[in-house]
Amino acid sequence: MYISELELQGFKSFAYNTKVSFDKGITAIVGPNGCGKSNIVDSMRWVLGEQRPTLLRSSSMSNVIFNGTAKKNALGMAEVSLTLINNKGLLPTEYNEVTIARRLYRSGESEYLINGTTCRLKDINELFMDTGMSSDAYSVIELKMVEEILNDKNNDRRKLFEEAAGITRYKEKRKRTFRKLEDTQKDLQRVEDILVEVRKKTKSLERQADKARKAKKYNKELEQLDKALNKHEFSKIQEELEPLKERIGNADKEKKEILSKTKKLEQEEEAAREALSEKERKQSEAQRRVSQLHSKIRDTETNLQITREKISNEEGVIEQYDKDIEQSEQDLKDLREAFQSSQAKLETFDEDLQKAEKNLDDSKSRYSEIQKQFTAERKKLNKLEKEFSSTNSELNNLQTKRIKIESRLENTEGDLLRIREEIEDLEDEIANFRGEKKMLSSKLDQATEDRDSQQQQLQEAREKREKLSSRQEELKDKIRSQQSSLDSVASEIQLLQDIASSNEAFPSSVQFLLEEHSDRFPFMDVVSNLLSTDEEHAVALEAVLGEALNFVVVDTLRDAREAARLLKEQEKGQATFIPLDKLADSYPAEEGSMVEVVHTEPRFEALKTLLLGHTFVFDSVENAWQHISGNRQTGVTLEGEVITSGHFLQSGSKSQNAGIRVGLQDKITKLTEQRDKLTSEIDGSRERLQQVGEQYQAIKLNELEQQLKEKEKHLRSIENKINSFESRIQIYEKNIGELRDRREALTSSEGSARDELDQLHPRQKELQQKLKKLHKQQEEKKQTLQELEEERSIAQSRYNDAQLKHQDLQNKVENHERDIRRAQDGIKNLKKRLKMRSEKTKEAKKRITRYKSSIEQLEDQFENLKTKKREADKQLEQAEEASGKQRGRINEIEKELKEVRRRKEVNMELVHHLAMAKEKFEMQIENLSDHIWETYGVLMDQIDEKLPEDTEADEAKKRIAWLKQKLKKIGDVNPLAIEEYEEEKERLDFYEEQIGDLHQAAEELRETIDKINKTATERFNRTFEKIRVNFQKVFHTLFNDDDYCDLVIDQEAEDPLDASIEIKANPKGKRPSTINQLSGGEKTLTAIALLFAIYLVKPSPFCVLDEVDAPLDDANIERFAAMIKRFSDDTQFIIITHNKKTMSKAEMMYGVTMPETGISRLVGVKLDEVAEA
Repeated sequence: MYISELELQGFKSFAYNTKVSFDKGITAIVGPNGCGKSNIVDSMRWVLGEQRPTLLRSSSMSNVIFNGTAKKNALGMAEVSLTLINNKGLLPTEYNEVTIARRLYRSGESEYLINGTTCRLKDINELFMDTGMSSDAYSVIELKMVEEILNDKNNDRRKLFEEAAGITRYKEKRKRTFRKLEDTQKDLQRVEDILVEVRKKTKSLERQADKARKAKKYNKELEQLDKALNKHEFSKIQEELEPLKERIGNADKEKKEILSKTKKLEQEEEAAREALSEKERKQSEAQRRVSQLHSKIRDTETNLQITREKISNEEGVIEQYDKDIEQSEQDLKDLREAFQSSQAKLETFDEDLQKAEKNLDDSKSRYSEIQKQFTAERKKLNKLEKEFSSTNSELNNLQTKRIKIESRLENTEGDLLRIREEIEDLEDEIANFRGEKKMLSSKLDQATEDRDSQQQQLQEAREKREKLSSRQEELKDKIRSQQSSLDSVASEIQLLQDIASSNEAFPSSVQFLLEEHSDRFPFMDVVSNLLSTDEEHAVALEAVLGEALNFVVVDTLRDAREAARLLKEQEKGQATFIPLDKLADSYPAEEGSMVEVVHTEPRFEALKTLLLGHTFVFDSVENAWQHISGNRQTGVTLEGEVITSGHFLQSGSKSQNAGIRVGLQDKITKLTEQRDKLTSEIDGSRERLQQVGEQYQAIKLNELEQQLKEKEKHLRSIENKINSFESRIQIYEKNIGELRDRREALTSSEGSARDELDQLHPRQKELQQKLKKLHKQQEEKKQTLQELEEERSIAQSRYNDAQLKHQDLQNKVENHERDIRRAQDGIKNLKKRLKMRSEKTKEAKKRITRYKSSIEQLEDQFENLKTKKREADKQLEQAEEASGKQRGRINEIEKELKEVRRRKEVNMELVHHLAMAKEKFEMQIENLSDHIWETYGVLMDQIDEKLPEDTEADEAKKRIAWLKQKLKKIGDVNPLAIEEYEEEKERLDFYEEQIGDLHQAAEELRETIDKINKTATERFNRTFEKIRVNFQKVFHTLFNDDDYCDLVIDQEAEDPLDASIEIKANPKGKRPSTINQLSGGEKTLTAIALLFAIYLVKPSPFCVLDEVDAPLDDANIERFAAMIKRFSDDTQFIIITHNKKTMSKAEMMYGVTMPETGISRLVGVKLDEVAEA
């Protein structure tokens, strides 16, 4: 296999399309320095997949694109293609001719192609892996690589051995397997973290689900018992309520009698209290007069006492002032003597103080002068030290920065290579994940369709139940409304029946006849029961009939007389009777009269006409006055105001129950019919409610929900797997993005780092010279400062002594001056005080005279007031006696009233007690009904549950309490816990299954690594031993047979596949401690010996040598050339050289020229054709 053609366009200096054809054997490429011949080698490396710009002699990958010249613009793309003849089948492809190509655009986008088909960099690497032809294999050797192979700085030497041993593929596989193992362990850790939370949540939900099941069981039993117990108590309370209502009626009757008597006594009490109020008013006036006189007497006594105390105080003040005057005169004499003594001493210190001040000024001036010089020199030194420190810091920073940049550059290339490999591995994993995800997606679509169908069924069932539930609520609301109306009608019926049965509205005589003797007559009733009208005219009818409502209607006059006799015998008063047999068949009624709106039975029509034939209804009193004429006509308004005979108006407030007595029986009959109708409607509504409830229960949501859960479980299982793949894809894509960003950052920082290194050296040299100069200046300044410091110390000492002496004299002068001022102020104050005390003594004597005059006037006034008070006391005593008698009368009334009120309180307490009991029963009934409705959504009448036959109410209550206690201990229950637990358990099972898969995958990966290590180690050791033997042979060929050489592998390395390989070479007559101490030619021959030793084990189809013969002398060139000729039968050699002897071995030669600045051109010729010519 060999290279048949290389084509370049836009690569570095090859701006134009350039094709280079190769044959088997040796091809030489020659040309002057800087013409671009090494760019051909770079293009081969580049097209084979090289990713390190530094190996292509560029700061960044974009620099390989032709950058333009003065005459030709820059290009936007670089492209190189390499064609190989795969005649020996070394490449794993069926094609005999393979062309690989690479393109790079200025935008940063790149393309790789194999035989015109786009591929990945990884595909190209795998194509050449373990063939010796990859970009970093031994197929391309530069002069600087000879040094790198010998130095083995980046373990490059071992890479050649691995390529020859064919374990590069194994190491790549091991590296990918390690990365997969690392990713699997990360996934395992992530899933284990999730699993911890899921287990914790599942355990919690399991407890909640157990609680929910227990609570459900207890709640069901509690509901049955609670309904039965409430129904039992409801019936029991209703039985107790009826007799209670009868007792309330009796208590109300007694209450009315007590209220009447109470009102009479209260009126008497009020009159008595009015009389008492007048008497108490007179008593109060007398009391107020006595109090006023008493107050004036007390004030006068107080004024007398105060005035006497003032006289005593003034006399004390005069005595004190006399003592103060005597003491102040003595103090004045002492201060004058002290003043004269201080003035004499002050004069002796003035001359000493003047001398001390002059000495102090001289010392201070000398010290200030020296201090000024010292400060100036110190500032200069500080400035020098600051500049020295800054310069030294900058220099240190530069040195540190240079070391960091060099270290960073060294690591950047390795990082870029690792990043490329990681990106390719991640892209392979993503492709696999996407394939798996695609398969699962089709399953997900079917599972989703099944789930949606099930959801639709469940939704339809839920909607139907929702409609039925709404219908239930509507019916319950309707039943409540109907029940409320029924209760209202029943209450109204009860009220009317109570009024009808009690006859309280009638006079006692009528009550007597109706209640005790109505059965003795064929017919007996009152007018109010025989006439009826609509609601609008009821008030008017009742008002206009008035007392006629109580008229007793009987069949005959005889019946009327019999009834009157009974009243007279029993002394029950009188009543008005209307015998029907004495009424004319018809009475003329005026047109438009009230008879038209009043109803009665036919037999009572004459009665109606008699009472209302001349009565008219009006909307207002004004209209009634205008239309009423004649003595027989009567007008009435709808509000119940009556106008009689056009002269009399009956009006006033309207009773709350006005109109209720008219047509009482008719109203009761209509309300009874309404009650029966409502009862029937309620029964119908309850029946419909029961039907709807049965339809509601017939819909089995649980079965549909369970089926949905199963389908959702299956769907979630698929989704979880898809999510797992998506999560990994996202993580890997994120990692790829981060790696690409890092690659771009590394590439950019690499170029910047090289530019920085070039700029650092001049600045470093400049800073070192500056530091030396600054150090000298610092030493000079320090000497000057030391001398000034000594002078400053002497001047400081002299100045301090003068300052102390001056301060001492200054203090003495100030003390004596202060004493003199104090004496002067004291003398002045004492004189002022003596004058003030004399004046105040005179004023005190004048006030004493005024006080004695006031005492005489107050004593006269005091006697006068005592006389007036005695008269007022007598008047007060008379008023109190009159008030006492009136209070006695009030007390008698109050005693009687108290007894009545006591009876009233007893009655009220009884009424209140009975009402409270009734209210309590009604409240209990309401609470029981509300509790049942609010808790269970049913009416009390709908409850069928009964207490078990052998269970009493107390036992049921205890059981309910026990159930509630159990529920309380259970606490708050999550109603969805059972469903959530099942879902979370399913999730837990999924993650536990995933954990098992990951553990299994990790174990399989470890086994794979072990197999790779074993196979690779065995192959490497076999190959190494062969290369070692070949190296010794080739070395002796290139040097002498007596020269020592060997290859030694590090046996102590932790990983045999990463163990370093040492080259030992000692040409005759030399004993170098390391291989680096050999000459350049010896190093080159040693490296060539190693390369050809590898070729003997595994020849590369081609070998590109870039000026590797440059360090060799003529003798070694001969050996080198002979060695190449020997190997050219199996390997194609392409040599970049300047050496004529090397050129002479070539079978084909190309010349590289640069006829146009910055653009390379290629010319070629076969040497054998030249020889024939």
